[in-house]
Amino acid sequence: MLLSPNAMSKEYPTLLVTGCTGFLGRQVTQEFLSRGYNVRGTTRTDEKNYPQILNAFSAGENFELCTLDLTDDAGWKEAMEGIDAVIHTASPFSAYEPKDEMELIGPARDGTLRVLRAAYESGIRKFVITSSTAAISGATPTTKNQTYTEQDWTDLNKDISAYTKSKTLAEQAAREFASTHEDVELTTVNPNVIFGPLHSGTSGTSLRIIESIVQSSYPGFPKISFAPVDVRDVAWMHAEALERSELNGERLMMASTPITMPEIARHLKSNGYKVRTWALPNTVVKLMAIFIKEARLVTRGLGTTNHYDCSNTIEKTGWVSKSHEEMIISAAKSLGFQ
Repeated sequence: MLLSPNAMSKEYPTLLVTGCTGFLGRQVTQEFLSRGYNVRGTTRTDEKNYPQILNAFSAGENFELCTLDLTDDAGWKEAMEGIDAVIHTASPFSAYEPKDEMELIGPARDGTLRVLRAAYESGIRKFVITSSTAAISGATPTTKNQTYTEQDWTDLNKDISAYTKSKTLAEQAAREFASTHEDVELTTVNPNVIFGPLHSGTSGTSLRIIESIVQSSYPGFPKISFAPVDVRDVAWMHAEALERSELNGERLMMASTPITMPEIARHLKSNGYKVRTWALPNTVVKLMAIFIKEARLVTRGLGTTNHYDCSNTIEKTGWVSKSHEEMIISAAKSLGFQ
Protein backbone atom coordinates (compact mmCIF):
# COMPACT_ATOMS: atom_id res chain seq x y z
CA MET A 1 0.00 0.00 0.00
CA LEU A 2 1.42 3.37 -1.00
CA LEU A 3 1.04 6.22 1.46
CA SER A 4 -0.92 8.98 -0.26
CA PRO A 5 0.07 12.65 0.25
CA ASN A 6 -3.22 13.24 2.08
CA ALA A 7 -2.59 10.31 4.41
CA MET A 8 0.92 11.55 5.24
CA SER A 9 -0.61 14.64 6.87
CA LYS A 10 -2.76 12.53 9.21
CA GLU A 11 -1.92 11.53 12.77
CA TYR A 12 -3.05 7.99 11.95
CA PRO A 13 -2.49 7.73 8.18
CA THR A 14 -3.11 3.99 7.73
CA LEU A 15 -6.12 2.28 9.26
CA LEU A 16 -7.35 -1.25 9.73
CA VAL A 17 -11.14 -1.36 9.31
CA THR A 18 -12.59 -4.69 10.41
CA GLY A 19 -15.77 -5.89 8.75
CA CYS A 20 -15.23 -3.53 5.82
CA THR A 21 -17.72 -5.39 3.60
CA GLY A 22 -20.64 -5.10 6.03
CA PHE A 23 -23.44 -2.57 5.64
CA LEU A 24 -21.84 -0.16 8.11
CA GLY A 25 -18.28 -1.23 7.33
CA ARG A 26 -18.57 -0.17 3.69
CA GLN A 27 -19.76 3.31 4.62
CA VAL A 28 -17.07 3.62 7.30
CA THR A 29 -14.43 2.57 4.76
CA GLN A 30 -15.79 5.10 2.25
CA GLU A 31 -15.76 7.87 4.88
CA PHE A 32 -12.10 7.32 5.72
CA LEU A 33 -11.05 6.95 2.09
CA SER A 34 -12.84 10.21 1.27
CA ARG A 35 -10.86 11.90 4.05
CA GLY A 36 -7.58 10.77 2.51
CA TYR A 37 -6.68 7.79 4.69
CA ASN A 38 -5.15 4.52 3.57
CA VAL A 39 -7.40 1.62 4.54
CA ARG A 40 -6.72 -2.07 4.97
CA GLY A 41 -10.06 -3.78 5.33
CA THR A 42 -10.76 -7.17 6.85
CA THR A 43 -13.50 -9.39 5.48
CA ARG A 44 -14.59 -13.00 5.66
CA THR A 45 -15.03 -12.93 1.89
CA ASP A 46 -12.85 -15.15 -0.30
CA GLU A 47 -10.09 -13.51 -2.36
CA LYS A 48 -11.88 -14.29 -5.63
CA ASN A 49 -14.42 -11.58 -4.65
CA TYR A 50 -11.80 -8.90 -4.01
CA PRO A 51 -11.96 -7.25 -7.47
CA GLN A 52 -15.70 -6.60 -7.18
CA ILE A 53 -15.29 -5.11 -3.70
CA LEU A 54 -12.31 -2.94 -4.64
CA ASN A 55 -14.10 -1.66 -7.75
CA ALA A 56 -16.99 -0.43 -5.59
CA PHE A 57 -14.62 2.02 -3.87
CA SER A 58 -12.36 3.09 -6.77
CA ALA A 59 -9.62 3.91 -4.25
CA GLY A 60 -6.69 2.40 -6.13
CA GLU A 61 -3.68 1.57 -3.97
CA ASN A 62 -5.15 3.41 -0.96
CA PHE A 63 -7.42 0.44 -0.19
CA GLU A 64 -6.53 -3.21 0.23
CA LEU A 65 -8.26 -6.29 1.60
CA CYS A 66 -7.37 -9.28 3.74
CA THR A 67 -9.53 -12.27 4.66
CA LEU A 68 -9.72 -12.85 8.42
CA ASP A 69 -12.10 -14.43 10.91
CA LEU A 70 -12.91 -13.03 14.36
CA THR A 71 -12.97 -16.57 15.75
CA ASP A 72 -9.46 -17.47 14.56
CA ASP A 73 -6.06 -16.02 15.53
CA ALA A 74 -4.62 -16.71 12.08
CA GLY A 75 -3.55 -13.62 10.16
CA TRP A 76 -4.37 -10.90 12.68
CA LYS A 77 -0.77 -10.18 13.64
CA GLU A 78 0.20 -9.84 9.99
CA ALA A 79 -2.81 -7.62 9.30
CA MET A 80 -1.56 -5.10 11.89
CA GLU A 81 1.76 -4.49 10.13
CA GLY A 82 2.05 -0.84 9.12
CA ILE A 83 -1.27 0.08 10.77
CA ASP A 84 -1.60 3.24 12.91
CA ALA A 85 -5.12 2.83 14.32
CA VAL A 86 -7.94 0.27 14.31
CA ILE A 87 -11.59 0.89 13.48
CA HIS A 88 -13.45 -2.23 14.64
CA THR A 89 -16.89 -2.49 13.04
CA ALA A 90 -17.09 -6.27 12.61
CA SER A 91 -19.64 -8.09 14.76
CA PRO A 92 -22.26 -10.75 14.07
CA PHE A 93 -25.93 -9.77 13.86
CA SER A 94 -28.91 -12.05 13.43
CA ALA A 95 -32.56 -11.44 12.66
CA TYR A 96 -33.54 -14.34 14.90
CA GLU A 97 -32.43 -15.91 18.15
CA PRO A 98 -29.74 -18.58 17.60
CA LYS A 99 -30.00 -21.96 19.34
CA ASP A 100 -26.62 -21.33 20.95
CA GLU A 101 -26.02 -17.75 22.12
CA MET A 102 -22.26 -18.29 21.77
CA GLU A 103 -22.76 -18.12 17.98
CA LEU A 104 -23.01 -14.36 18.53
CA ILE A 105 -21.19 -13.84 21.83
CA GLY A 106 -18.00 -15.66 20.75
CA PRO A 107 -17.22 -13.58 17.65
CA ALA A 108 -18.39 -10.37 19.34
CA ARG A 109 -16.61 -10.51 22.72
CA ASP A 110 -13.70 -12.85 21.99
CA GLY A 111 -13.28 -11.39 18.51
CA THR A 112 -13.04 -7.85 19.90
CA LEU A 113 -10.37 -8.94 22.37
CA ARG A 114 -8.53 -10.82 19.61
CA VAL A 115 -8.37 -7.63 17.54
CA LEU A 116 -7.34 -5.46 20.51
CA ARG A 117 -4.57 -7.83 21.63
CA ALA A 118 -3.13 -8.32 18.16
CA ALA A 119 -3.13 -4.57 17.59
CA TYR A 120 -1.64 -3.74 20.98
CA GLU A 121 1.16 -6.27 20.52
CA SER A 122 1.91 -4.51 17.22
CA GLY A 123 2.25 -1.14 18.93
CA ILE A 124 -1.20 0.25 18.05
CA ARG A 125 -2.82 2.33 20.75
CA LYS A 126 -5.75 4.09 19.04
CA PHE A 127 -9.11 2.34 18.66
CA VAL A 128 -12.64 3.23 17.59
CA ILE A 129 -15.12 0.42 18.18
CA THR A 130 -18.70 0.05 16.94
CA SER A 131 -20.91 -0.85 19.88
CA SER A 132 -24.68 -0.35 20.04
CA THR A 133 -27.54 1.03 22.10
CA ALA A 134 -28.14 -2.69 22.72
CA ALA A 135 -25.32 -2.37 25.27
CA ILE A 136 -27.13 0.57 26.86
CA SER A 137 -30.84 -0.26 26.90
CA GLY A 138 -31.14 -3.70 25.36
CA ALA A 139 -31.87 -4.36 21.69
CA THR A 140 -35.62 -4.12 22.22
CA PRO A 141 -37.56 -2.04 24.78
CA THR A 142 -38.52 -3.77 28.02
CA THR A 143 -39.66 -0.76 30.05
CA LYS A 144 -42.34 1.71 29.00
CA ASN A 145 -41.11 5.17 28.05
CA GLN A 146 -37.72 4.97 29.75
CA THR A 147 -35.02 7.44 28.71
CA TYR A 148 -31.43 6.24 28.51
CA THR A 149 -28.12 8.09 28.44
CA GLU A 150 -24.58 7.01 27.61
CA GLN A 151 -24.10 6.29 31.31
CA ASP A 152 -26.52 3.35 31.26
CA TRP A 153 -25.62 -0.31 30.72
CA THR A 154 -27.82 -3.24 29.79
CA ASP A 155 -28.59 -5.52 32.73
CA LEU A 156 -27.23 -8.93 31.73
CA ASN A 157 -29.32 -10.61 34.41
CA LYS A 158 -32.55 -9.74 32.59
CA ASP A 159 -34.20 -11.76 29.84
CA ILE A 160 -32.30 -10.36 26.86
CA SER A 161 -31.45 -11.61 23.39
CA ALA A 162 -28.14 -13.21 22.46
CA TYR A 163 -27.37 -10.19 20.25
CA THR A 164 -27.93 -7.79 23.15
CA LYS A 165 -25.73 -9.87 25.40
CA SER A 166 -23.02 -10.13 22.74
CA LYS A 167 -22.82 -6.36 22.19
CA THR A 168 -22.83 -5.64 25.93
CA LEU A 169 -20.14 -8.20 26.74
CA ALA A 170 -18.01 -7.07 23.79
CA GLU A 171 -18.03 -3.42 24.84
CA GLN A 172 -17.43 -4.30 28.48
CA ALA A 173 -14.45 -6.42 27.44
CA ALA A 174 -13.05 -3.62 25.29
CA ARG A 175 -13.37 -1.06 28.04
CA GLU A 176 -11.81 -3.40 30.58
CA PHE A 177 -8.90 -3.92 28.17
CA ALA A 178 -8.48 -0.15 27.86
CA SER A 179 -8.64 0.34 31.63
CA THR A 180 -5.83 -2.17 32.16
CA HIS A 181 -3.68 -0.68 29.39
CA GLU A 182 -3.37 2.99 30.32
CA ASP A 183 -1.77 4.01 27.03
CA VAL A 184 -4.79 2.82 25.01
CA GLU A 185 -7.13 5.46 23.56
CA LEU A 186 -10.53 3.89 22.91
CA THR A 187 -13.85 5.40 21.86
CA THR A 188 -17.07 3.53 21.17
CA VAL A 189 -19.87 4.56 18.82
CA ASN A 190 -23.23 3.25 20.06
CA PRO A 191 -25.91 3.55 17.34
CA ASN A 192 -29.49 2.34 17.43
CA VAL A 193 -30.87 0.52 14.37
CA ILE A 194 -29.04 1.76 11.27
CA PHE A 195 -30.94 2.75 8.13
CA GLY A 196 -29.79 4.84 5.18
CA PRO A 197 -28.38 3.84 1.80
CA LEU A 198 -26.48 0.69 0.93
CA HIS A 199 -23.03 1.70 -0.34
CA SER A 200 -22.54 -1.50 -2.32
CA GLY A 201 -22.82 -5.24 -1.89
CA THR A 202 -25.92 -6.87 -0.40
CA SER A 203 -28.24 -5.62 2.32
CA GLY A 204 -27.51 -6.46 5.93
CA THR A 205 -29.90 -7.44 8.68
CA SER A 206 -30.86 -3.89 9.66
CA LEU A 207 -32.06 -3.01 6.15
CA ARG A 208 -34.28 -6.08 6.14
CA ILE A 209 -36.71 -4.00 8.19
CA ILE A 210 -37.19 -1.72 5.17
CA GLU A 211 -37.05 -4.66 2.77
CA SER A 212 -39.67 -6.61 4.72
CA ILE A 213 -42.10 -3.70 4.70
CA VAL A 214 -41.80 -3.10 0.94
CA GLN A 215 -42.00 -6.78 0.04
CA SER A 216 -44.39 -7.93 2.75
CA SER A 217 -47.47 -10.01 2.04
CA TYR A 218 -48.70 -9.47 5.61
CA PRO A 219 -51.69 -7.18 6.23
CA GLY A 220 -49.70 -4.94 8.58
CA PHE A 221 -46.77 -4.62 10.96
CA PRO A 222 -46.10 -4.94 14.69
CA LYS A 223 -46.12 -1.83 16.86
CA ILE A 224 -42.47 -2.09 17.82
CA SER A 225 -40.37 1.04 17.82
CA PHE A 226 -36.85 1.94 16.77
CA ALA A 227 -34.79 5.11 17.16
CA PRO A 228 -32.90 4.75 13.87
CA VAL A 229 -29.83 6.59 12.65
CA ASP A 230 -28.43 7.03 9.16
CA VAL A 231 -25.46 4.86 8.19
CA ARG A 232 -23.68 7.91 6.77
CA ASP A 233 -23.97 9.69 10.11
CA VAL A 234 -22.59 6.66 11.94
CA ALA A 235 -19.64 6.45 9.53
CA TRP A 236 -18.98 10.17 10.03
CA MET A 237 -18.99 9.65 13.80
CA HIS A 238 -16.32 6.95 13.55
CA ALA A 239 -14.07 9.37 11.67
CA GLU A 240 -14.71 12.17 14.16
CA ALA A 241 -13.88 9.78 17.02
CA LEU A 242 -10.54 9.01 15.37
CA GLU A 243 -9.58 12.58 14.53
CA ARG A 244 -10.68 14.39 17.69
CA SER A 245 -8.61 13.52 20.76
CA GLU A 246 -11.17 15.14 23.06
CA LEU A 247 -13.47 12.21 22.21
CA ASN A 248 -11.08 9.63 23.63
CA GLY A 249 -12.90 7.40 26.11
CA GLU A 250 -16.33 8.65 25.08
CA ARG A 251 -19.39 6.51 24.52
CA LEU A 252 -20.99 8.26 21.54
CA MET A 253 -24.61 7.17 21.64
CA MET A 254 -26.57 7.78 18.44
CA ALA A 255 -30.35 7.56 18.25
CA SER A 256 -33.26 9.57 16.89
CA THR A 257 -36.81 9.97 18.12
CA PRO A 258 -38.74 6.67 18.22
CA ILE A 259 -40.64 5.47 15.16
CA THR A 260 -42.77 2.34 14.75
CA MET A 261 -42.89 -0.08 11.84
CA PRO A 262 -46.34 1.18 10.73
CA GLU A 263 -44.95 4.74 10.79
CA ILE A 264 -41.99 3.61 8.66
CA ALA A 265 -44.52 2.11 6.25
CA ARG A 266 -46.38 5.43 6.10
CA HIS A 267 -43.18 7.26 5.11
CA LEU A 268 -42.74 4.75 2.31
CA LYS A 269 -46.36 5.06 1.20
CA SER A 270 -46.21 8.86 1.13
CA ASN A 271 -43.23 8.54 -1.23
CA GLY A 272 -45.10 6.36 -3.71
CA TYR A 273 -44.41 2.86 -2.39
CA LYS A 274 -47.35 0.47 -2.40
CA VAL A 275 -47.18 -0.78 1.16
CA ARG A 276 -49.64 -1.62 3.90
CA THR A 277 -49.62 0.66 6.93
CA TRP A 278 -51.95 -1.18 9.33
CA ALA A 279 -50.64 -1.79 12.86
CA LEU A 280 -51.04 -5.45 13.82
CA PRO A 281 -52.59 -6.11 17.24
CA ASN A 282 -50.05 -7.38 19.77
CA THR A 283 -51.97 -10.63 20.17
CA VAL A 284 -51.62 -11.34 16.45
CA VAL A 285 -47.86 -10.75 16.56
CA LYS A 286 -47.48 -13.08 19.53
CA LEU A 287 -49.43 -15.74 17.65
CA MET A 288 -47.20 -15.26 14.58
CA ALA A 289 -44.13 -15.72 16.78
CA ILE A 290 -45.14 -19.31 17.41
CA PHE A 291 -44.60 -20.10 13.74
CA ILE A 292 -42.13 -17.44 12.50
CA LYS A 293 -38.75 -17.32 14.23
CA GLU A 294 -38.00 -13.74 13.12
CA ALA A 295 -41.16 -12.61 14.93
CA ARG A 296 -40.01 -14.04 18.26
CA LEU A 297 -37.47 -11.28 18.86
CA VAL A 298 -39.92 -8.44 18.29
CA THR A 299 -42.43 -9.71 20.87
CA ARG A 300 -40.08 -8.45 23.59
CA GLY A 301 -40.62 -4.87 22.42
CA LEU A 302 -44.39 -4.81 21.99
CA GLY A 303 -46.11 -1.97 23.79
CA THR A 304 -42.91 -0.31 25.02
CA THR A 305 -40.77 2.53 23.72
CA ASN A 306 -37.18 3.46 24.50
CA HIS A 307 -36.06 7.08 24.40
CA TYR A 308 -32.43 8.16 24.15
CA ASP A 309 -30.86 11.37 25.42
CA CYS A 310 -28.00 11.94 22.99
CA SER A 311 -27.16 15.42 24.27
CA ASN A 312 -23.64 14.34 25.26
CA THR A 313 -22.91 13.18 21.71
CA ILE A 314 -24.53 16.22 20.13
CA GLU A 315 -22.74 18.73 22.38
CA LYS A 316 -19.33 17.15 21.90
CA THR A 317 -19.50 16.43 18.16
CA GLY A 318 -22.13 18.76 16.66
CA TRP A 319 -23.98 15.81 15.15
CA VAL A 320 -27.35 16.58 13.55
CA SER A 321 -29.35 13.48 12.70
CA LYS A 322 -30.83 13.05 9.26
CA SER A 323 -34.62 12.85 9.16
CA HIS A 324 -36.52 9.58 9.38
CA GLU A 325 -37.83 10.12 5.88
CA GLU A 326 -34.33 10.64 4.45
CA MET A 327 -32.85 7.53 6.06
CA ILE A 328 -35.88 5.36 5.14
CA ILE A 329 -36.34 6.47 1.54
CA SER A 330 -32.60 6.48 0.76
CA ALA A 331 -32.45 2.90 2.08
CA ALA A 332 -35.37 1.80 -0.07
CA LYS A 333 -33.93 3.40 -3.21
CA SER A 334 -30.50 1.87 -2.63
CA LEU A 335 -32.14 -1.56 -2.37
CA GLY A 336 -33.58 -1.06 -5.85
CA PHE A 337 -37.12 -0.22 -4.76
CA GLN A 338 -38.37 2.77 -6.75
